Amino acid sequence: MPRTILGARIRERRRSLGMTQAALAREIGISASYMNLIERNKRGIAGPLLRRAAAALDMSLEDLDGAAERRLVETLQEIAQTPNLRALGLDGETAGELIGRYPGWARAIAALARSERAASSTARVLSDRLTHDPFLGETVHRMLTRIASIRSAAEILTDFPDIPPERRERFHRIVLEEGRVLSEVGEGLAAYFDKMAESDRSLTPLDEVEALFEARANHFEEIEQAATEHAGELARQAPGPRRAAAAGLAAEALGGAVDSILDDAPQVETAPGRARARAALMRYAEMALLAPMPLFRPLAAEKGYDIEELSDTLGLGVETICLRLTALPAAQGVPRFGYFQANAAGTLTDMRGLAGLVVPRYASACPLWALFRTQQSPETVIRQRALFPSGGRFVFVARARHTGPTGFGRPRHYVSDMLTMTEADAQHTVYAPDASVFLEEVGPACRICPRETCPHRVADPIAG
Repeated sequence: MPRTILGARIRERRRSLGMTQAALAREIGISASYMNLIERNKRGIAGPLLRRAAAALDMSLEDLDGAAERRLVETLQEIAQTPNLRALGLDGETAGELIGRYPGWARAIAALARSERAASSTARVLSDRLTHDPFLGETVHRMLTRIASIRSAAEILTDFPDIPPERRERFHRIVLEEGRVLSEVGEGLAAYFDKMAESDRSLTPLDEVEALFEARANHFEEIEQAATEHAGELARQAPGPRRAAAAGLAAEALGGAVDSILDDAPQVETAPGRARARAALMRYAEMALLAPMPLFRPLAAEKGYDIEELSDTLGLGVETICLRLTALPAAQGVPRFGYFQANAAGTLTDMRGLAGLVVPRYASACPLWALFRTQQSPETVIRQRALFPSGGRFVFVARARHTGPTGFGRPRHYVSDMLTMTEADAQHTVYAPDASVFLEEVGPACRICPRETCPHRVADPIAG
């Protein structure tokens, strides 16, 4: 626990028990002056001394020095960094003092901030969809086309009363048919908005796939177990055809596990969604065969989750390494990763979400992300320490790789891969930044980012 919390908590607990500093100091075997320094956060306390203090204050060690308070400190420090509150001059370093002296108020502030963040995130995601969702654009275009057809037929019927009966009948049928189609399009649009009102429903096939992976935290144990059983069959394959062999083996041996997952997946509701989800899961199975989790997990920890070193050691591409890192099962001390892929046009072509990181689904992402810088320095890893408007701090690790055929006279085309993690999780990796690393202010996308003074803004924000 940060010293500012621990000292304040000891002081407040001692006072509530009616103990003097001298009495507490005698109980734990230190001088009163040293006790004073501890309570004023000038000296630390740990080990046996901390255990004796907990016993003297009639508290458990977990209550005195708990992980919940550390998370609360991080939350309050994030709140202090939000653009709307920065003008107040909040000092994130005093968050520990607030928790130590007024834990109830500290938790209340954090709860309000989480509620506001969740509401803002939902509003921005919906705004993103309303502004850029291709389904809406296509539907409105279809409606306008049908309306124009009905209007044209109605104008002819009105302006030319002497039309022969057979032609008049044909225009009546046009109005009837176009009106029927228009009604169906309207019903589809109404159903779309009904689904938007239900936050646990997916709107498009791609949303269904993402919802499935999010619900499983990007990890499918059924596939991992089946892949581990069959991975040995690839051991004698040469590096060249291993990928193709893995794809064939996945289709032959792991297809049943994939279908079983889809049969029990409430997130996948439509036939197009199922087709997309099956392709994504078969790709997951292929990578699980190439890098079985019992081998990959300890090796990743040993290498500090270094994507380039893991790529060289296993003979696999950086893309595969990044996706396998997102599939690591949740465990104490194991960082959680997200993944993004973008082409040269800046379009996000693949992603695995990370909790707390708001990403545009239909609009272009923030151009300040390291993901879009890598094409300026291909094959070079770029690390970025990023601060989002929510106050969340993340570390991005991006690298551009060439894709497609190569050879003399042929242009090289690049795709960028980016691994994402919270700044706290980054401390478990080789990419851990220290305080001297520049903290860059970024956002999710211009239309859903409240940083109005950003010099790189290309569109006004929908929601501030």
